[in-house]
Amino acid sequence: MNYELALDAEAFLARHWQREHLFIPAGFAGFEPPADANELAGLAMEDGVDARIVYAHGDHWHQERGPFTAQQFERDGAWSLLVQSVDHYWDEAAQLRRALPWLPEWRLDDVMMSYASDGGSAGPHYDNYDVFIIQGEGQRRWEIGQFCDASTALMEHSELRLLADFQCRAVYKLNPGDVLYIPPGCAHSGVSIGDSTSFSIGFRAPRMSDLLARWVDHRLEALDDDWLLRDPGREPAVRTGEITDRDLERARFQLKAALESDDPRWLGEVVTSGALSDAVTPRSLPRKGMLQKSPGAPLAWHHGDALLVFAAGETHRCPVELGELVQTLCADEPILLEEALQLHDQAGDLLTWLIGTGSVEYHEH
Repeated sequence: MNYELALDAEAFLARHWQREHLFIPAGFAGFEPPADANELAGLAMEDGVDARIVYAHGDHWHQERGPFTAQQFERDGAWSLLVQSVDHYWDEAAQLRRALPWLPEWRLDDVMMSYASDGGSAGPHYDNYDVFIIQGEGQRRWEIGQFCDASTALMEHSELRLLADFQCRAVYKLNPGDVLYIPPGCAHSGVSIGDSTSFSIGFRAPRMSDLLARWVDHRLEALDDDWLLRDPGREPAVRTGEITDRDLERARFQLKAALESDDPRWLGEVVTSGALSDAVTPRSLPRKGMLQKSPGAPLAWHHGDALLVFAAGETHRCPVELGELVQTLCADEPILLEEALQLHDQAGDLLTWLIGTGSVEYHEH
C-alpha cells in the first residue's frame, strides 16, 4: 500500500510547518489502515514493545505500561491504548513513513498507533515535536489549544505531563483518512466517538544542547593546543586584575573564529544517533541477496568533496559515486546486493559498515 498525503507541500511548509496547526480533510482519500485494534492489542502483549494504557477516573489520570495480557483489555469505561514505533513491526505501517517525501527522512521519528474506546483519550497535552495524526477506523473529536512551553502548568502526574489549564481554540471531528497536523508546543486533546483507531507520524528535532556539544567536540579535536588568546595593540590596564569589556569582546571574537567550521559531522551524527538493535559487523559480505534500511533506523548523508554517510551517530566517508546507493537506502527501498557492489569498488566497505551499525539489514534473495 502506497500512501501519499494530498497536500501542497510548498504552501504547507511556508505557512504551517512549526507555526500553526492544519486540518486536512480526506488527506488520505480511501485510507486503508495498516492494522486494526486486534492487531494492535496483540503487538502490545509482546515484550520490548513500548505500549501503554491511559484512562481517567474523575479528575485523576492513570497510565499503565505494557506488555499487557488479554485480560487487561477487558475493562469498562473510557480508555486508550497507545503503541510507539509500530512501523518497526509492520511493513504496512512503515509505508506511512514515505507519505511525506518532501520532509527529510532524518527528521522522522516513528509511527504511533492508538486505539480508544468510546470517550477514550490520552488527555490534554502538548508535544515538543511535529505530528501528523491520521484517523483510522471510527471518529475522534480533536480540540486544539494554546501554545505551551516549559513554564506551562501541568497536572500532578509523574509521567503523563497533562496540562493543568487547557484552553480550547478550535474543534475538529476526524473521519477515516482525515489528517490533523500539530506543530511543536501546540496543546491538543482527542476524544474517541465510539471505538476508533488513529496513526501518528512524529518528527524528531535534536536538542540544541546536543548539537552544541557535538559541534564543540569536533572543533576541540581540530584545534591546535598552541592556538592561544591574543591581544595585540591592547590598551593599558587601569585597575589591576580587571577583565574589561574590551577583553571580553576580544575573547568572544576569537572564540567565534575558533568555532567556525564547514564540517557537517556535528549535525549528521546527532540526528542519526539513537539505540538500534544489536548488530554484528559481517566478516565478509555475500555476493548475492537484498539490502534495505532497518525499520526506524535514522540514516542521512551530505554531499561535499566526498560523500559523508551518517548512521548510529557515526560517520563514514566514501566516494560521491555511491550517492545514488545511499539515497535508495534512505528512501527505504530495497536494493540487490549484487547490483550495489558493481557501483564502486568501495561499495562493499560502505555496506559492511552500515550493516554493522544496524542501520541496514541483509536478506537472502
